[in-house]
Amino acid sequence: MARWLGVSIGLGFLTIQAAAAEPLNIARQGSLEAGGRVVECLTNDGGDPSSKRWPPGHVVVDNVYATFQYPVEQRFPYPIVFNSGGGHTARVYDTTPDGREGWLTLFLREGFPTYGVDRVNTGRSGTDICKVNAVRLGRSPASELPAMNRYAFESSWVTFRWGPRFGEPFPDTQFPIEAVDNYYPQTVSTYRDPEETRKTVASLAALLDKIGPSILQTWSSSGLLGYLTAIERPELVKGILAVETSVDAFGNIPQEKLATLARIPILIVIGDRAQDRVDSSRAFEKKMKAIGGDVTIDVLPEAGIKGNGHTMMLERNNKQIMLRMIAWLEGHVVSRK
Repeated sequence: MARWLGVSIGLGFLTIQAAAAEPLNIARQGSLEAGGRVVECLTNDGGDPSSKRWPPGHVVVDNVYATFQYPVEQRFPYPIVFNSGGGHTARVYDTTPDGREGWLTLFLREGFPTYGVDRVNTGRSGTDICKVNAVRLGRSPASELPAMNRYAFESSWVTFRWGPRFGEPFPDTQFPIEAVDNYYPQTVSTYRDPEETRKTVASLAALLDKIGPSILQTWSSSGLLGYLTAIERPELVKGILAVETSVDAFGNIPQEKLATLARIPILIVIGDRAQDRVDSSRAFEKKMKAIGGDVTIDVLPEAGIKGNGHTMMLERNNKQIMLRMIAWLEGHVVSRK
């Protein structure tokens, strides 16, 4: 049980809420890479023989990176593999903007090994810069640059449903608005071309090959990545915890593969003010149940839990939501092992 001290430490524009909790009992921790391929950045493809910064040569691209921690008292048989959504890394599952423990730690305390994954061309997975440098050196047209984005302050506020417009929070928002300046530096650039889906699914499958049977946790655009990875490795994915799956994800799952996906229990968690997500998720649930799938839709406001937006892993009741996920896992995944 955490013992919160409620001490504020000012660091320039940052305000971090210091907290003390029981020590974490960790049996082992570390990091690893998985998947990817070796490419050669030739002189005509981004390499410059006269440069020490980007000379021609071989590099690894299209891999994922993951950190992991295993508790001393592992009470559940499978680790949870946390996948970030677009514009984020696994940092989003770590310390919350107001200084509380994130899901990487909270689930660990409950006896789950946890993995935090940075998807392909994001964060610590590195970035394929061959084409970027080729354009800079004038050897490729600008049209060949990868499509990428980064969430702005203004778009984050509205897209993630903290409030109706930038700077105005919903009265019941669960996001710690007073600490929003600690959130903004967490966003990162994400490659957005369609081929990035294929690359990340291949590397997530390679990650599962290394770590063994696991539970996939997804968020937003990584929802599709989780479903497609489960189709690639149905024997290794024991369950899916899908937070706020993107509305268009379900239409991008190959229909002929739904029977494979139906073998895997799926929980979809949805916050407040997201009727489009509720509608698309329930249509998916109906389709999956018709072929024997085990899909549960947990619409938080329908359970009396109000004010959660798109970033519920960061929000004030992240522990309450975690406990709902664990209760579902105990009934749908652990009982099957």
